[in-house]
Amino acid sequence: MSRILLATTGSLGDLFPYLAVAAGLERRGHQVTLATAEGYRGRVEAAGLGFAPMRPSMPEGAPDLEAFARAMDPRTGPEFVWRSLVVEPIREAYADLMTASEGADLILASPVAAAAPMVAERRGIPWAPAYLQPFTLFSTSDPGIPGGYDWLWRAEWLRRLAGPAIRAVARWTVRRWSREVAAFRAELGLARAADPILNAAQAPALALALFSPLLMRAEPEPTGFPFWDEPAAMPRELARFLAAGPPPLVFTLGSAAIYTPGRFFAESLEAARRLGQRAVLLTGTEANRAALGPLPPGVLAMDYLPHAALFPAASAIIHQGGIGTAAQAMRAGRPMLVVPFSHDQPDNAARLARLGIAASLPAGRYTADGAARALSPLLEDPEVEARAGSIGRTVRAEDGVGAACDRVEAALRAR
Repeated sequence: MSRILLATTGSLGDLFPYLAVAAGLERRGHQVTLATAEGYRGRVEAAGLGFAPMRPSMPEGAPDLEAFARAMDPRTGPEFVWRSLVVEPIREAYADLMTASEGADLILASPVAAAAPMVAERRGIPWAPAYLQPFTLFSTSDPGIPGGYDWLWRAEWLRRLAGPAIRAVARWTVRRWSREVAAFRAELGLARAADPILNAAQAPALALALFSPLLMRAEPEPTGFPFWDEPAAMPRELARFLAAGPPPLVFTLGSAAIYTPGRFFAESLEAARRLGQRAVLLTGTEANRAALGPLPPGVLAMDYLPHAALFPAASAIIHQGGIGTAAQAMRAGRPMLVVPFSHDQPDNAARLARLGIAASLPAGRYTADGAARALSPLLEDPEVEARAGSIGRTVRAEDGVGAACDRVEAALRAR
């Protein structure tokens, strides 16, 4: 038995994969603690796992809509999120993880849990980054493409040529954003971070890529998605709706973009009408649902429902391109229209399109007319349906949790 600390921060899409891996390690007899925002304590403890608070904390009360709007901005959102989640709370996060890591044999951490490598270096214990999406690897052989540079996907040789430059720019940018973090490392007597993205003095011996190799084949070899499905009964209203007609379009913006939806849900309603399709809208908040007013026949709006319970019943899934939502849509084997806002979402959208199971329409250009035109071939082409179904079977056969646990245990044995 080993004592393992997992550290992550962000939205539910950042939490769920770590919950899945933590639970897998716990089942194998390890003592596991998950360090994350205080607002997730209930979810972690309900899973039977040890919980440790790590700042930044989840804000109490109503969400800060202005902050969410800044976070999802396609140009400035990444810097705002990095400064909010990494730079500003670095001292508090470090103090929290120093307490949580007492007696730990290994730390697994999200790249945005930037205090983790500092704690590991001070304690002299190993740590490993656990990446949730291809974009954050900044691979030179299969680089993630930032939003606005979609033309780089037109030829593989062009992307490979651009890979080293994209990585260099990313490292330079993050180093510029992280000057306060570098100063804190110096205060602690730690060497300058050779890799500013990981905030680490040297490359760790172990790294996990917690996504399907269908999206990217690179080092480290992807484990497959580690799915975490919260137990939830199918609401009777939804069960009756699904039984009353053909499979509906499902529209969702995940767990972050729901707070800055713009006209997404209103345009989606009109797109479904133009296509003659039934629709389920996961609006995320009561305010978003209320803004739609009375709904026409053949449309159902709900605040929230675990995606695993609904996606397999969809005719197509229209979503923001977060990696957690994309993973569930791939597993469901359904065609997709991806509406990326910022961060890794444009790259995820491009990778899904490369698989032949998705179209992409940036959030800033999302209209009823554009959505209807993008969805028509996805709904009418049997080859798209067949490819999506095949990919769904492949993803369902992956054992992301088992592969991740195997690699963690192999690293512990090697040490």
